[in-house]
Amino acid sequence: MKDKQKLIAFSAMAAMSLWVADSAIYAFILHQGAFSDLVFFGGSWQELFSRLFLVTGIVVYGVVITKMRDSSDRRKMHGELRANRERLEREVAKRTDELRSVNDLLHKEIIDRTRTEEELYRSESFLSTIFDSFHDPFNIVDRDYRIVKFNDAYSRMKNMQATDLFGKKCYETLHGRNSVCEDCVIVKTFLSKDPCAKEKRIAQANGTDLWIEIYTYPILDQQRNVTHVVEYTRDITDRKKSEEEKKQLIENLNYLSTTDSLTGLCNRRALTDTLHREIERAQRYDTDLSLILCDLDKFKLINDTYGHAAGDAALQAVSDALKTSLRKTDILGRHGGDEFMIILPETSLAGAKLLAEKVRLAVSEIELSVHKNKRIGLSLSLGVASCCAPAENIDTLVRLADSALYTSKQSGRNKVSVMSVEV
Repeated sequence: MKDKQKLIAFSAMAAMSLWVADSAIYAFILHQGAFSDLVFFGGSWQELFSRLFLVTGIVVYGVVITKMRDSSDRRKMHGELRANRERLEREVAKRTDELRSVNDLLHKEIIDRTRTEEELYRSESFLSTIFDSFHDPFNIVDRDYRIVKFNDAYSRMKNMQATDLFGKKCYETLHGRNSVCEDCVIVKTFLSKDPCAKEKRIAQANGTDLWIEIYTYPILDQQRNVTHVVEYTRDITDRKKSEEEKKQLIENLNYLSTTDSLTGLCNRRALTDTLHREIERAQRYDTDLSLILCDLDKFKLINDTYGHAAGDAALQAVSDALKTSLRKTDILGRHGGDEFMIILPETSLAGAKLLAEKVRLAVSEIELSVHKNKRIGLSLSLGVASCCAPAENIDTLVRLADSALYTSKQSGRNKVSVMSVEV
């Protein structure tokens, strides 16, 4: 009621007409000022009523039209809002599906990556365990010769910490060089794409030698380019020692099988092999070859009278005298018992006779102490022969020299006799 009175007072002050209607088409007219002029401008009662009726109709019509327009606008607005809401919901649903798909892909990628990382870790751990289980040192280098993988045995062999090896260039950290080493098998493998191997001797601080055998193997990519090289090192010191011992044993056995243990001269076997070779060479190149057989005179008497020790001493004394009397090219040996053989390559029969005489004189000057400062003299009987016609062989030459030796003994010993093929 107070609001209505305020409205009437406002209308009177404004000198204007004001029509107010509520939602139930209830209306009241504030007639003051301009409204009074509009309605009560004169005329009959009927005219006034008609004007009021007209005004009322206009007002009612306006109210109805306004209501209808408001209702239509609201329906239209609600429709647009509903359409926008539905479109937004569809966009949200679409985007939600896209985000869900992306999220699923990311989740799958994370799972796959995690699984891959776990597999890589297991693989790396597996390989590291295998590598460290090797007793022999090994390492892997890349194209820049950087050490990218190695086992514990390798760091122990180099006497270096892992941090001092990993990622370092092998020639710098191991050898203090500015470039790769000469004759490096890693370089050879990078260039040839083939495995390589070599043996290497390393002098150690304690004065001993360490022998190692180095194997290298290429790691190839899909284009068959060498990306890395595996270097496998094996300590072969024991093997080298065994090989050296075996070699020495063979040499010793060969020495024993070809050397007379008492005099150190060639034995009968070595003399026979050498004589075969020299006869073949003389026949091939048509050169001279001579042979001297020597026999120690009265050797059995020395053994029987003064003992076998005196006999051995006599053989050794004769051996020493023969060594000092011969040339470097002459071959001296003990043919058996008290008999010596001298092979003279490229020596004529006359030259051999002169050398035999020189040997006889050298032995005749020996005075051997045998018992209680008793000294005895020694002498040799010698037979000389020469060859070689194509039809002759070792048996022919030895038989001729032996016949000449027999002649010397039968002629009183301490002599030189010569036998030729013609005889």
